[in-house]
Amino acid sequence: MMQVDGYRLLQVLIPNISDMDFYVIRSKDKAEELCRLIMQKRLPFKIAIQEVYPTRSLESNDYYWGVVITPIAEATGQKPLEVHEGYKKIFNFRYDLRYNRRTKKMQWHVGTGSTTALDEREIWDYIMKVRADAELELHITIMMPNETFIRELNFDYEKSHKTKRV
Repeated sequence: MMQVDGYRLLQVLIPNISDMDFYVIRSKDKAEELCRLIMQKRLPFKIAIQEVYPTRSLESNDYYWGVVITPIAEATGQKPLEVHEGYKKIFNFRYDLRYNRRTKKMQWHVGTGSTTALDEREIWDYIMKVRADAELELHITIMMPNETFIRELNFDYEKSHKTKRV
């Protein structure tokens, strides 16, 4: 097995498939090195590229449960876990091809995936879908993490309480 940048991420142990290489590329130099190695391979061959994102953060988890799910649960009269399970069935439906070691065949697995397995990019995509659905279907406005909701601006208060500079 070849190594690029000293990182051997994973070698999948599937019978009848040998010489399977996995790399993590963290710089342009290493990407160019991998391109050079690819040019040396015999044709045809398969290549799969997967982007690597950070794992789900505590901040995104807190935002999801505290700011997104809680108002929906309060408005619908359901428990937060019930709301989560409902949205998970709608927006986190997955179909994956997995290797079955017992039968030695690839099999389709269809169903709802766990949101804990989502990376940071995937969890924010999921959260935005839930927010959009709540806004369109339930007419619930859910703030973004960087927003503050002010019901009414009172400019008269600001004018009457300005201090005069001397």
